[in-house]
Amino acid sequence: MRAGDDMWVDRDSGPVVRPYALTGGRTEPATGEMLDLISIVARSGAGDRDQAGLSPECRKILALCGNPVTVADVASDTALPLGVVRVLLADLLVQGRLTVLRQNAGERPSTDLLEEVLDGLRAL
Repeated sequence: MRAGDDMWVDRDSGPVVRPYALTGGRTEPATGEMLDLISIVARSGAGDRDQAGLSPECRKILALCGNPVTVADVASDTALPLGVVRVLLADLLVQGRLTVLRQNAGERPSTDLLEEVLDGLRAL
């Protein structure tokens, strides 16, 4: 090991990967559409197709989205920064592996949903 190499290693968790490395340096979704914390995403039929080329983080997100889940819950359950999760979710949306469940205009989120989002935020 060369001098200075140890600054990129956390002895408990192994090599440190910077969040922007997971998104190819992007800080915003390629589509430009930023998902809200309470946006609900779910795996689409295409989400079950071959996942060989996907990162472990994207595979975990797809597994979490087997049932509809909020963006905040995905960030909490993956322990990834919210910005990274938003970019990865947008990538999966573009690939057709996920879908966003939109509310009707004027419809307000249920109290249960808001409580789940609040619990997810507290877990961050």
